[in-house]
Amino acid sequence: MILCKYFFTFVYKPKKSKMKKRNLLLICGLFTTFLSYAQAPRFALFEHFTQASCGPCAQQNPAFENGILTPNPQIVKHIAYHTSWPGVDEMNAANPTEVSTRVNYYGVNGVPTIFLGGNYKSGSPGSMTQADVDAVFSMGSPVKVEVSEVDNGATRDVTVVVKTVGNVPTGNYKLYTAVIENPRDYSSPPGNNGETHFPNVFRKMYPNDSGESITIPAIGSSVTFTYTYNVDPNWVAANVKVVSFLQNSSTKEILNSGSTSDPIINYSLSSPTVEVTNVPANTNTSFSLSSGNTGNSDEDFIYTLTSDAPSDWNAEFSINSNNYTSTATITVAAGITNNITINVTPGNTRGVATYTLSVSSATNPGTPLMSKKVYVISGVTDLIVNNTGFIGDGVTQGNASNWGTVYTNGLIAANNQGYASTNEIVLYKAINNAAFTGIKNVYYNAGWTFPGLTNEVVAALQNFMDNGGNLFIAGQDIGWEVNDAATSTYVTPEKQNFYKDYLHATYIDDGGSTNATLNAVPTDAIFPDMATATINNFYGGTYLYPDQINTADTSATVIFKYGTSARVGGIRAQTANYKVVYIAPGMEMLNTANANEILKRAHDWFYGYQGTASIDEIGKILSQMSQNYPNPSRGNTSIELDNVNQNMSFELIDITGKTVYSRNVNKGTDKIELNTNNFAPGKYFYRLSDNKGQTIVKSMMIN
Repeated sequence: MILCKYFFTFVYKPKKSKMKKRNLLLICGLFTTFLSYAQAPRFALFEHFTQASCGPCAQQNPAFENGILTPNPQIVKHIAYHTSWPGVDEMNAANPTEVSTRVNYYGVNGVPTIFLGGNYKSGSPGSMTQADVDAVFSMGSPVKVEVSEVDNGATRDVTVVVKTVGNVPTGNYKLYTAVIENPRDYSSPPGNNGETHFPNVFRKMYPNDSGESITIPAIGSSVTFTYTYNVDPNWVAANVKVVSFLQNSSTKEILNSGSTSDPIINYSLSSPTVEVTNVPANTNTSFSLSSGNTGNSDEDFIYTLTSDAPSDWNAEFSINSNNYTSTATITVAAGITNNITINVTPGNTRGVATYTLSVSSATNPGTPLMSKKVYVISGVTDLIVNNTGFIGDGVTQGNASNWGTVYTNGLIAANNQGYASTNEIVLYKAINNAAFTGIKNVYYNAGWTFPGLTNEVVAALQNFMDNGGNLFIAGQDIGWEVNDAATSTYVTPEKQNFYKDYLHATYIDDGGSTNATLNAVPTDAIFPDMATATINNFYGGTYLYPDQINTADTSATVIFKYGTSARVGGIRAQTANYKVVYIAPGMEMLNTANANEILKRAHDWFYGYQGTASIDEIGKILSQMSQNYPNPSRGNTSIELDNVNQNMSFELIDITGKTVYSRNVNKGTDKIELNTNNFAPGKYFYRLSDNKGQTIVKSMMIN
């Protein structure tokens, strides 16, 4: 048994000798016929690799069954493949070849390991959450997979119907039909890990382990496959059922699945083209969706709109030109799709609001809800982003929002009047939908969650920063996750480039309990006099891994070190476009006063000032110094000053942080004339400071 840093245990395939950390790894107007963007619910299919002689499997599988399988009988599918290692397992011995095919297809080298939706998420049983289930089910699919069977006694005839309801992405697809036994119970353990209860044990794949090649039918059409299988006398016949799934051979995405125990679900609900908007207070914004009936007869559907919006925001939705504020029951004819519009008008209270439109069937009571979410941003300048990745111990439920109040408290301490919180999914959707208007600063709360960053997130953050946005980011394993290719399965070139080019950081070491305090570098201009911050073991056990990092280029400055050592725990950087602060421990690992002070000083620096001035005081000092003209300059350049009512100091600083020129600015001075002939070409920063430590910084170019 191996204990890995992500703090779930699993057993490796015997031929693997090197220990690695595993990837713990989202109706108005006339009726119309099916639209190309119609979507049926997508069942959450978990392919679970386990073994009766795997100790960690016995530890984790019961919690997965109790937390995921039992609460979701209608929307979750589960196939448990029992591997040939690490010990004996008669469930593998019954069909080792076809199990091996799935092991090799996914490249599985440790158990227990689970794949959700083929490529949606992978990891330990403990890394799978209810949020994952809900996200996949609501994601929708352009196909339905309907499975039925006839029991002939010793044999059973299976019919699988694949029906297309929307546009299917291009790809080579295969249909896999698996016979499973649920549950398989033993009076005594069949292996050496003590387990006697095994849900959804894989028995046989049809037509074979290579799957059935399929040509996707046209929208509104279907294709049918039939199979006959023998009921093995060693199986409990009453517990045998069939799960069929459609998978993209190249990407491994499972487009949808179905089973012989599925509820009747005939509704569809599309995703809106635009999912996030950003509008001023008292301004209407709208989202367009569609919903239809994929069944063969008329059906009554129940539509419900819910929200977490502030109380002074208003919303409604329309179906067939009729407006509803919360719920509506509509009769929809078979094969018909209707257009839906959600209308939102934010009030004066700032926020990021989520609106959820859900649909279920009144004709077939008990069908699960399918829902789509849209988001409205209004009045927000500073956005806290709580990562939704799972917590690193593989056991604790929730995500970085568990400690999101640490960031809220920090911005309250900074007297910020424009903050709101969301997650990284809304972040990249908002940026992709050009809905980031007015947002100046992002505070990214990665904490100890995995993956802490994704390619989608780093692409969105790069876009934000390239357009002038500032970033604060903190989390104890960001550096390890992104850079340690030998032990992290989250490494991608995109994330490594972001780490180097936008965080301006290099990763040195995974850290450990010796990185116990965070000490400010006394020569830094922003954090010089901060009190020593104790790094607490927030996650318990031995889970203290604040990364050791360093600067990657001359635009970055070391701001924190661990204790009295030379090991670096925090940096900041400034370019012509943005400022960034990167703290290697998570903010949740620090005492409240320390976390508040770090966040406040980063916030103040982002806004161009430092010290303890109020927002009003900062507004006064910001009005005192203009952008130099001409810029770029070669020779003389002028900087206009306004309302200098006290003696101040002026400094010119090169890209390395070295002050190359300084002078006093007397009360009443209205202009600084600077001869740049004596300075090398390049980028410089200039700042005006008062005797309270309040500073405004601007940049100039010298040719």
